[in-house]
Amino acid sequence: MKLRKVIQALRRQRCTLENGKEHDKWTCAKPCGKHTAIIPRHKEVSPGVVGDTIKRMECLPEGWLQ
Repeated sequence: MKLRKVIQALRRQRCTLENGKEHDKWTCAKPCGKHTAIIPRHKEVSPGVVGDTIKRMECLPEGWLQ
């Protein structure tokens, strides 16, 4: 999946961004603010990272990252 698609989906859910050197840390802000996901800054995000992000952001509505 393209990195920009993942970022767009996170922004639509009003997640907040904390920049790192090679990875970005996203925190859900809307429902609870307790869940975080680490996304590498590659052009393509691997299916494993996408699946892990969906699991980690469990408070977001089903199908938010499609």
